[in-house]
Amino acid sequence: MVNMFDFLKKKISNFVDKVTGKEEKKIEAEEPKAEEKPAKQVKPVEKPKVKEIKKPAKVKPVEKKTEPAEKRVEKPPEVKPEPVKKEKAEPVEVAEKPEEPEEAVKEEIPAPEVKEEAGTSEPEVKAPEPELKKPEPEKPVEPVEVKTREVKLGIVSRMKSLISREVEITEEDVEDTLESLELELIEGDVAMEVAESMTSELREKIIGSKVEKSKLNEFIRKQITDVLKDTMITGNEFDIIERVKEKERPVKILFLGINGSGKTTTIAKIAHLLMKNGFSVVLAGADTFRAAAIEQLEVHAKRLGVKMIKRDYGSDPTSVAYDAVSHAKAHGIDVVLVDTAGRQETNINLMNELKKIQRVIEPDIKLYIGESIGGSAVIEQVKSFNSEIGVDGIVLTKIDCDAKGGTVISAAKTSGVPVVLIGTGQKYDDIEIFDADKIVRKILG
Repeated sequence: MVNMFDFLKKKISNFVDKVTGKEEKKIEAEEPKAEEKPAKQVKPVEKPKVKEIKKPAKVKPVEKKTEPAEKRVEKPPEVKPEPVKKEKAEPVEVAEKPEEPEEAVKEEIPAPEVKEEAGTSEPEVKAPEPELKKPEPEKPVEPVEVKTREVKLGIVSRMKSLISREVEITEEDVEDTLESLELELIEGDVAMEVAESMTSELREKIIGSKVEKSKLNEFIRKQITDVLKDTMITGNEFDIIERVKEKERPVKILFLGINGSGKTTTIAKIAHLLMKNGFSVVLAGADTFRAAAIEQLEVHAKRLGVKMIKRDYGSDPTSVAYDAVSHAKAHGIDVVLVDTAGRQETNINLMNELKKIQRVIEPDIKLYIGESIGGSAVIEQVKSFNSEIGVDGIVLTKIDCDAKGGTVISAAKTSGVPVVLIGTGQKYDDIEIFDADKIVRKILG
């Protein structure tokens, strides 16, 4: 079974999901980036510590180089005594004491004194000195650790702000989805100019708005609700029951529309609605162009228990309408419902006939009956009838079978004629006063 406005429900809900989904992804993308920054800054703090441990292990090459130093002492005994002990120059004592510096070198290499003794070989002493100077940046290590803590605190505050701050909707966030929505509205029987107007209005309402993340979905749905309502309402809407109460008796209602739109059945439904509200009615079978139309209306009159004024097939429809008005005046009947031949707006002869009826009975209310599933064709017909004889209101039938819903959205906007009633089924009670809020709720789900 076809669900009412099912097509537009899906398309509009998709639009809401796309807009809200993009903004949520946008915020989630910002959060991990803040976590990555401190990780990169902590690593360089650990590197200098590793180098400090490995470099002292290079003491071994110092031992190897001391061995040839011994040989040099034995051959030229006069060389080493000068740096070790300047006072004593005897070669015998120097030969006995070279063993002591060997042990001192092995044990006291990390001590600052060894640097002086190792000075015997200048290239050997200079090599460890730059190695010992590298750990000097140990002093600034402490402030680096402090900085990483500050970054972590900054991340926490950023995370809090990301969660609580307002999201700003940019044009880039919604431009593609708005264009997609416009095409989908047209596909859903919404008139092109109405689809363009709706997306343009949505663009103005959404872009640049700052909304809390938790309320983003609610905000988007609210804007769509307002746009839909503004589109469906002309400001000239009226309650047919109230309008009948205001007019002088008998109130004459003229029905317009093409064949197959449910015009005859709708007349019976409105008669039933008026009777439930305490009004007496009489039906006028002025569609003498089609014999079946007279028979169908007569069946409804019998079911409702009301009087029907008719003439033979091919009779002057204006005379039938005039007789019905005269009957209502004579019998104190409140409302006259006049059926007319279904005709295309392009049929000049039938349109002239309709104008003649209008001049004779001077109807108080002129209603156009059209199928909700008719789409743009219905809208064009309303425009033509309105320009030729004027239309006070639209009655959309078979709305319960309308999976798209575009006609009910764009009919009033394009024609300037308000929708006053909608048909929701085949029973006499299946007719409702048009309520834009109710329609929007059905579309948005």
